[in-house]
Amino acid sequence: MSKTAHTAGTGREREIARREWEAFCLQFTQNHQEWLVDVVTHDESSRKTSDETPGLPFEALILHLDHTDHVLSIMVRKSDALEEHVYRSIPAPRRMMIEDEEGGVRLHIESTNGTMTIIRFTCVARPDYDAARTHGTPPDRGK
Repeated sequence: MSKTAHTAGTGREREIARREWEAFCLQFTQNHQEWLVDVVTHDESSRKTSDETPGLPFEALILHLDHTDHVLSIMVRKSDALEEHVYRSIPAPRRMMIEDEEGGVRLHIESTNGTMTIIRFTCVARPDYDAARTHGTPPDRGK
């Protein structure tokens, strides 16, 4: 994978070995549910960049076979309605790298067709319900 402006010099990226992709996708999906996702695809041959799924909640990263080659798909929730999803498929992935960044993670996926897809995951702060319960005001006892 060539170094891009997104990975150059950070020292926090690592390549995921192809034999680990399936287990990585399963674990990554479990660890990053509901994180917000931005997907950017850059096509070297046409020099086009497309920005997709800006800030949508992450649902799953799925590796599957399509005929004889792998396809990596990302599924995000389209809206607050749980049944509406957007799928973005990356055919014939050849390399996958993960990069830690402050407040999130980036996946860099290079396809055999010359496209580079960068998926940025941003952690969403979740309320700490236990802290609210233990530090909140006690319920009114019917004075």
